[in-house]
Amino acid sequence: MLVTIIRKEILTNITSLRFVLTLLLVTAIFVVSGFVFVDKHKQEISDFTVESNKNLAGLNESAKNLSRVTSYVQTIYKQPKITQVFCEGFEKTLPNTFEMNVFSIRNPRTIGRTNFLFQRFADIDWVFVISVILSFVALLLTFDSLSAERERGTLSLIISNSLPRDKVILGKYVSAILTLMIPLFFGLLINLIIINISGFVISGGQWLKITAFVGISILYLSIFLLIGILVSSRSAKSSSSIVMLLFIWVILVIVIPACGRIVSERFVQVPSRPEVDRRIEEARSEIWKNAESYGKNAGNWAGDKLDVDWVNPPARARLVNAITDTRNLINEEYINQIIEQVKFGRNVTKISPSVIYQSASEATIGTGVSRFGNLYGQLKIYKDILKSFIIDTDKRDSESRHLLAEGHPILLSQKPVDYNSIPRFSELDIPMRGALKTALWDIGALILLNLMLFMAVYVSFLRCDVRQK
Repeated sequence: MLVTIIRKEILTNITSLRFVLTLLLVTAIFVVSGFVFVDKHKQEISDFTVESNKNLAGLNESAKNLSRVTSYVQTIYKQPKITQVFCEGFEKTLPNTFEMNVFSIRNPRTIGRTNFLFQRFADIDWVFVISVILSFVALLLTFDSLSAERERGTLSLIISNSLPRDKVILGKYVSAILTLMIPLFFGLLINLIIINISGFVISGGQWLKITAFVGISILYLSIFLLIGILVSSRSAKSSSSIVMLLFIWVILVIVIPACGRIVSERFVQVPSRPEVDRRIEEARSEIWKNAESYGKNAGNWAGDKLDVDWVNPPARARLVNAITDTRNLINEEYINQIIEQVKFGRNVTKISPSVIYQSASEATIGTGVSRFGNLYGQLKIYKDILKSFIIDTDKRDSESRHLLAEGHPILLSQKPVDYNSIPRFSELDIPMRGALKTALWDIGALILLNLMLFMAVYVSFLRCDVRQK
């Protein structure tokens, strides 16, 4: 009997006008999204190649003198990922470039060819389609699942045939989710075909992430299907059901996510860049006032004349390094405050399944805020690796003073270094296990919401009056 109900409901759904229009709409959006992404991705790869070659050329030039390698400011351009089509997250708004050398990681910024007038309209990733459009479609599929049958009098007829209510609910839920999977999988398939014929290859690890992402998407859409059935079970008329569901959808998908930034900026204060620069300057002035604490004549400097009595190179190096370390600590605190502000805003708005879904998708795919934090951590590791390389190479020069200090290249070896031996930076993808671990709480929240809503639907239907009103 359960299978019969599911078949009947699926047939009713797929032959309805709303399903046909949904299929056409979702397919059109995925087609446009695929072609727009491919064009944009090609441009980003071109920019990445140009900037990376510039960076390597500058690094090659600096290899003529080891001390120049220490001061050479590398431009690390964020590598475009094919997985951004699934969940771009905040990729389009986050900086795509870091500047760094062996002493510090400078403020991230954005470079590349872009038209800010188009950016708002051109970027439609899978998460947007699923979280906004398909969530609304889920409500359209279920807003009259019980209320319409009550209005027609068929619901009481079904129950009078000794059919358990739990089978009625389960049949309508399963048929609704299977119906919704048709436009979802059809759209995803078309999108992947467009990417594939454009010459881009999806690796095995990325396929695993896609599979996990699809599973998370089904959990998310299931929530809205259950909300639709729940409201339908409590509504006497389908017209009142759709009005209530529209209100709920606007609150959960539009209003609450939009409040994240307002709430986070109000409760988690992040200083402006001028304020951070002022703190750095104050700390620098304070260190200079106590320059003698780093050694006699630490504040004195004579350029290339290192053998005069009033110059103390080791003390000078300690002083300069103290200033560099303090500046780095203040800058890192600033970056961490920015990340914490975003996380706070998200955590507060996670009463919305849309926010939970966005967060889980970004963590699983490895984009957005999750990627930004991971990339910054990798850059810090690379800076330490590069610093160790400089120190180890410098030890082999007997003429060097073996003192590494920002702005004082004369204290380090002046001999050339093998360019091929210099460590290069290469961004590493977050492994699947680590990605799922990061997303675990969000995935658990989606599962819990499904269980709670299903129980609410079941209890509500047990208590509802199935007679025609």
